[in-house]
Amino acid sequence: MIKDWVCLGSSRTGIDLEVKKGLLAENHQIQAVVMNKKVSAYDLGVWELYVHEKDAEQAKQALAWD
Repeated sequence: MIKDWVCLGSSRTGIDLEVKKGLLAENHQIQAVVMNKKVSAYDLGVWELYVHEKDAEQAKQALAWD
């Protein structure tokens, strides 16, 4: 991943991570990125939610309440 970004969680489908990404952006002005790390041919792997390390603690707290 990009330098200085932290993974906050992972998911098999990624839909829940997209919702969390939207909550962080709209309610807390925190930029987040959802990355697809699946191997499509075999449906192996996960989706991951990343935020910049400077926003990581705030994002963790925000997601615990949302």
